[in-house]
Formats: sequence, C-alpha cells, structure tokens
Amino acid sequence: MKRTLSLLISFLFFLFPVFSQDIEIPDIITWINQPVVEQRQSFTKEEIDSFSCPDLPSLMEAAGIQLLSYGPYGLEQKPSIRGFTDETVRVIINGICVNNAQYGTFDFSSINIEDIEHIEIVRGGFTEEVSDEGAVGGAIYITTKKQSLGQQFSSNTLIKSYFNYYQPADTFSQSAGFNGQVGDNSFIKANLKGTWAGNKYLYQNYQNRRTERQHAEVLDGSANIDYLYFYGNGNSIGITDLFYTGNKNTPGPDSSKKFGNQKDFDNNLTLQLINPAITKGLRMENTLSWLKNVRFYNDNSRDSTHLVDTFKYAATFNLYKFQNFTEAAGITLDYVHLNSTDDGLHNQFSGTFKTTTKYQKGIFGFTLPLGVKFSNKNFAFTPKAGIGIKTKHLDVLVDGYRMVQFPNMDDLYWDDGTFHGNQDLLPESGWGGDFTINLHDVWLPFSVCLFSNYYYNKIQWAGNSPQNIASAFYLGADLSFEKHFLNKKITIRGKGEYLYTKLMDKSKNTYGKKIMWTPDFTGSITINYNLPAKEKRPAMSFSAEGNYMGKRYTSNLNTSYLNPYFLLNLKSEIKISHKKWEISPYIRIDNLLNTSYVSVTSYPMPGINGTLGIKLKLRTM
Repeated sequence: MKRTLSLLISFLFFLFPVFSQDIEIPDIITWINQPVVEQRQSFTKEEIDSFSCPDLPSLMEAAGIQLLSYGPYGLEQKPSIRGFTDETVRVIINGICVNNAQYGTFDFSSINIEDIEHIEIVRGGFTEEVSDEGAVGGAIYITTKKQSLGQQFSSNTLIKSYFNYYQPADTFSQSAGFNGQVGDNSFIKANLKGTWAGNKYLYQNYQNRRTERQHAEVLDGSANIDYLYFYGNGNSIGITDLFYTGNKNTPGPDSSKKFGNQKDFDNNLTLQLINPAITKGLRMENTLSWLKNVRFYNDNSRDSTHLVDTFKYAATFNLYKFQNFTEAAGITLDYVHLNSTDDGLHNQFSGTFKTTTKYQKGIFGFTLPLGVKFSNKNFAFTPKAGIGIKTKHLDVLVDGYRMVQFPNMDDLYWDDGTFHGNQDLLPESGWGGDFTINLHDVWLPFSVCLFSNYYYNKIQWAGNSPQNIASAFYLGADLSFEKHFLNKKITIRGKGEYLYTKLMDKSKNTYGKKIMWTPDFTGSITINYNLPAKEKRPAMSFSAEGNYMGKRYTSNLNTSYLNPYFLLNLKSEIKISHKKWEISPYIRIDNLLNTSYVSVTSYPMPGINGTLGIKLKLRTM
C-alpha cells in the first residue's frame, strides 16, 4: 500500500507528503550505477578540499580543462573540452542542466566550491546519463553536499594578494555553512559566501610596460539552502534554493579604454521527490525547477537588460530488477521566457527524452543510450552505442555517437542595430567515436583514449549575422594516469590531451586550417604528499600542480597565434583535529614562475599571486 501511495505522489510530487513521522527502511536492492563504457574523471569532496582551490575554474584547470578566460575571479571563464566551447559543454547540477538558454553558457563563479560534494567530467558526446541530453564537447556533473546526522558548522576565510605594492591585499572571501538534523525526519543545509576582488594585478601591457589592471573589481555573494524531509519507506522530498548576485566591472582589451559594468542576479529554486523503491528494484526521481537569470549591462556606449525565466520538469527512472541488466529513462521539459534589450520578447519550449540500456556479464558489456530532443521547430535523434571488455587488468572500450546542438536564443534573435540573429539557422550536427584502453591494478595504472569527430553546420557569425558555414574534423588522444607511493602518502596524477583539428569550411581562405583558440596540446600534473596525524603532530599535506597550454591560433586564417605557457601552483595545509572540531590553515601560491600569458587575445591574466586561508569545522553529535 505504501509503495502505491509513493507511486501516486511521484506524479503529483508538488503535494507535500503527510505520512508517519517514523522513517522506515525500504525493501530495495543495493545498487551502484557504474558506467559500462563511459569514461568519467571524478573528484570527491575530499579531493576537492585537498586542492584548496578558491573557485571552480581553478579546479577545472587542475583537471586539465582549457578555460577561455577574460581575467581572474568573477570575470568570464568558459570551459573548452576537446576543442568544443561554450554551450556545447553542458553543466548539470543535481540532475538539472543550468546552461543559460539565452547564450548557452554557465557562470562558474555563481556556485560556491565549498558546497560541492562530487564532480564528474565526461569528455566527448557519449553520455550514459539520462538526466539531460545535449552534450557535444562534454558534460560536467556537479552534486552539491548532502545532509548528515548531527550538526556541523563550517567556515572558510581567505585573503589573496597579487603582490601589488599599491594594494597588497586584493581579494577577501568568507564562506560559512550549517549542515545537520533539525528533526527526526528533517535535515537542513545552508551555505553562504561573499567575495570582494579588486583584481588590480600587475602585467606587461601591449606597449611592454608594467602596468596595473583597471576596471576589474568584483563584489558578489551566493547562498545555498537545502531542506530534506524523509517519509515512509525511505522516500524523501527536498527543496533547494541556489542564489547568486554579482556586481562586476568588466575591463575591455588591454589596448582599449572601453570598459563596462555587469550586474547578475541568478536564482535556482528546485523541488525534488525521490522514491528509491516504487517496486523492488525501481527508483524514481522527479524534479521541478525555476531558473531565474537577470543581467544588467552598461558600458560607455549603451545599456542593456536581459531577463530569462526557465521552468524545468525532469524525471528519471532506473530499473535494477535483473542481475546483469539495467534500464534507465529520463525526460526533461523546458519552457523559457526571454525579455532582452537585444533579443526582444520570446518564448521557447524544448525537451528531451532519453533511455539507456546497460548489460554487463562477465568480462563483456554493452550500453545503448538513445535520445530525442526538440526545441521549437528543431528536432533531432541522437543514437549512441558502446561495448566494453573488462578483465582483471585491462579494459577495452569502444563507442560511437551522434552530436546535435540547437542554436541558442542569441543566435536566433539578437538585434542591436548592427548585428542581427538568424531564425533560419540549422542545428549543428556531427558524429564521433572513442576507443579507450584502461590498464588497472598494475604498477602504473593509466588510460588512453583515441577519439575522432566530424562536425558540420557549425554556427559562426559571418558579416553581421550567424550562419551555418563551418565544418571541422577532430582527431585526438587523451592520456591519464594515477600512481600512489608509500601507502598512498604520495599521489601523482597526470592528464594530457593532444588534438589535431582541420577546418572543412566552404571558404577557401580557411579550408584545411586549424580551429581558432584550440590548443594542440594541454596537460596537467599534480603531486600530493600527505602526512597523517600522529600523537604530537597534526596531519599535513603538500601539493604541486602544473598546467600546460599549447599553441593556439587567434583566427581561423591561422595568421597569428598565442604562445604556449606553463603555470606552476603550490599548496600546503595543516589539519588540527579534535573530536568536535577541526581547524585547517593553508597557503596556496598560483603562477609561481610569474608567467605572463593570455587565454584570450588582449585580456592579460595575473602573474604570481598568493592565497592565505583558514578552514574551520565544528561538529555536534
């Protein structure tokens, strides 16, 4: 009877449950949703903490992800995976895709890294997840921290310096959190963070003069409040609100005196119902979200306002009834209301449906993700398939997939008097495949993935409007390894990618050239040394992190390029623990070699800078 009621509530999940206050252990199958073919780069909460990165973009760089950065904290930083950028990289937070419907990207500064429990990065367009469909370059899955028994208070205070004589302390940040039980069946979590960044770092300008970056100040704050209530048979209902506000001065190119001011207000209100045991082996999740994105922008030439309201419904079903076979299905429905100075007033209805069939027996497995997606008049079928052979020491994985990316609303409707959108644009499309070898449980575990993509109808702004004029061929290899020494006191992790691209455009001027902003090689290596606590000595950790970015052309004509660069970062932390508290002072030095570099032409990045911080945790039972 209780399972029948749970099933009914799953379809009427916005009604608050009225059940017994006693939490009952559900009769469910213990399951682990492991990928069969999909390669995931994962970071747990403990691993994220070990980096002591001040923000999410810093962690992405440590993971070997290229960022197209227009400056330090708070300024635009867009991830690029396998040469694909912007909206082709999907960001999914707690099962909800949060890419902005107007311009397709996600502001990484809008989420507090202290609030992240787990991150998984999937490279390429092959995804077994059913929570969203649309990845081309890759997907970044973020899970925020979960509630826990008892009560826990935490804080993180940091000060950053760019060693500027005129402003020695440049950035201040304070976060505070509460996580715990507030009733027999109720849990609440709250995290707050505020940051002021002057961003007045010194750099070598286009005239080879040492100067200070101006008009880059950022003041922002974020909050995450999460309420979770358990009721009969292990079911739960949760209400989450993610809020961000930022006042950002946006400097123009180094050689220009033009600058602007950007005010962002983002709010993500989510209601989620989880039923882990509708029937034996059937798990269901229902989510309803309202994403509010407001941006006010002005510079010395014009002002603009952009209001985006997105209403999302998402449901996932997972069947674990059979020993070697699992089936998952997901559906998302989105309604977007856009009111923009440059795009006008528009409504958009879109959605996806995806199923993933997995089979694993002995050393052999296969997975078959099938998806359909639509947006207004656009419709696409995205079949994918993968097979894998997994032995004691060797995995061989092969997959193939179709990629489709619909035009964003700026591409369709933009009109500022000079540049005009194009409502006749076709979806970007392509095909890709991966061949992966994993060697594990050996002296040096490593993974090598060879991948190739052909992508056509890519949208580029030509003249004063976007057109489907670009096509490209991609061929590359991903390499990663992880090695432990001295009973895991020392850990070395490495990640590298070589990428060859060739434009197949109709234009004879760019045909056969390489794709702009796309490096030929990227790599990262991290060395961690951890000393566990002893009777008279606290736990200590030391790490060195190196990031390499290869040669990048600044236009598809391949007439100019950005030089490769290497960044070296160091970090040290001490953990002093007690039964009810833990205090962790730390220091982090970024760009130790004081490398002068740019990620985007004429937007200089900071040289050497240091962060001094202290983390505090208080626990009650």
